[in-house]
Amino acid sequence: MAGPIIRTYKGGSIIYFEKDRSEDIYVLRQGRVVLTYTAIDSGYEVKEDVRLGEFFGVKSALGKYPREETAQVVGGATVLVFKLSDFETFVAEKTHLILKMMKVFSSQLRLVHKKLREILGQAEARNPAFELMNVAEVFYKNNNFEHAAYGFGKYLEHYPSGPYAGRATELQDLARKGTPYPINMPPLVYDAASTRAPMSQENLQNIMKPASEKTNMGAGTDNTITSLYNRAHTFLNVGKFEEAANIFKDLMVRTDFKYDSEKKLVDNALFQMGVCFLKLNNLDTASNTFSAYIKKHPSGESVKESLFHLAEIAEQQGDRQRAGMLFGKVALLPPERDSLSQKARQKAKELST
Repeated sequence: MAGPIIRTYKGGSIIYFEKDRSEDIYVLRQGRVVLTYTAIDSGYEVKEDVRLGEFFGVKSALGKYPREETAQVVGGATVLVFKLSDFETFVAEKTHLILKMMKVFSSQLRLVHKKLREILGQAEARNPAFELMNVAEVFYKNNNFEHAAYGFGKYLEHYPSGPYAGRATELQDLARKGTPYPINMPPLVYDAASTRAPMSQENLQNIMKPASEKTNMGAGTDNTITSLYNRAHTFLNVGKFEEAANIFKDLMVRTDFKYDSEKKLVDNALFQMGVCFLKLNNLDTASNTFSAYIKKHPSGESVKESLFHLAEIAEQQGDRQRAGMLFGKVALLPPERDSLSQKARQKAKELST
């Protein structure tokens, strides 16, 4: 075994940057090293000191994926640097080190899992397919395109005919291109019914027909809120904006929701109607619809997107002052670091010149 090499760094030196790819593994021998990363739950920057004698850079090296943090030297430091093959040989002879690292990694994984649960708003596991999609979308919404694309790929690998296969394919393609999470994408909704019984080919074909062409399937027709919402969004994605708007309009008056997730879809149907009118270039009706959504659901999940669309409409109608004001409001709404805020800030800046 060649063994580790010793490196000495001056204060302020960067040992490695986040997203770097390397199989080097480090041990802090002397001095101070700080790891800087983005917290998965808050999106804020976190700094963490490496303790003397502690390994760092292990997970990304073993997993062969990009570094998840930046390692910077403060005031000077000396580190041992292992190549991956040397490290594997080294720890293979020291069982106590393996056990210690397993405990640390296990604790970290439990913490990540707990935080993901908090982010996803879930108290307990629901369905593996849904869980995988949900985690992939969290990565995507945080602009972690590589992890998101990987998650969608795993979903399609394990559930090629699953209820979210079309959504996963669409989002994976966008994530691979580095495209920000689409603001018009409806929220991912867990539909327990979809995991119990597969949809017949007749039902599937009937769903995709315009309302005037549908056969009378009686009790066999899936008219649940979730299914109708997904159907409307499918129409929206393929350019059938009037058909989509009609379904969203019907959903707005539904009161038979059993779960909070279904109520959210009913509430969001008004926003989606506005999107349909915007796609149809019916700007006045779209503007009125987005305004109605904000008034009816001032704390709704699509308020920020509604304001953004109102700003776009104002700009298209030549009202630069109103557009700039609205884009400025969007930029200040949480989360302020998402792609929508970035776009709004850029637009506000352009309109101010």
